[in-house]
Amino acid sequence: MGDYEVGYGKPPKKSRFKPGTSGNPRGRPVRDRTMLGKIVEGMLDAPVQYREKGRARTGTRREVTLKLLFLQAIKGDVGAADILQRKYAVALRQAGAGSNRLLIRDWLPDHPGQTADQKTRDLGSATEGATTQAQPRGFDTDGAGATDTSERASPAE
Repeated sequence: MGDYEVGYGKPPKKSRFKPGTSGNPRGRPVRDRTMLGKIVEGMLDAPVQYREKGRARTGTRREVTLKLLFLQAIKGDVGAADILQRKYAVALRQAGAGSNRLLIRDWLPDHPGQTADQKTRDLGSATEGATTQAQPRGFDTDGAGATDTSERASPAE
């Protein structure tokens, strides 16, 4: 043999991995993470019959679970109220509640060679008489805030 010790954790030199090569060249296989999620989604979205105020109703298991949590929270179950509040907070974050996208088209046209200062002056002069002028196309104000109506089909068209 050679002039080195062979034993536990010390394989022979000829059978050791060469520098730069791995003992697991393809790596660990990637697990399909969505499998369990799909199963749970299918179970939660499955229809189920339940009774509410003496009437038979049909809804998803997800809806029935939330209704039960709500009823328990009303009866004073602090744990159910906490879970319900957490679910509500997650739903608000995922839905992007509180941030509406306002899309304005054709507000002020761009002219070749127009600078930002000139455009700002044009906007200022346009807003001075805004009380008597009509709003630009695609812009609607309805007491509740400004919304984009350019995507909706209007009855006049």
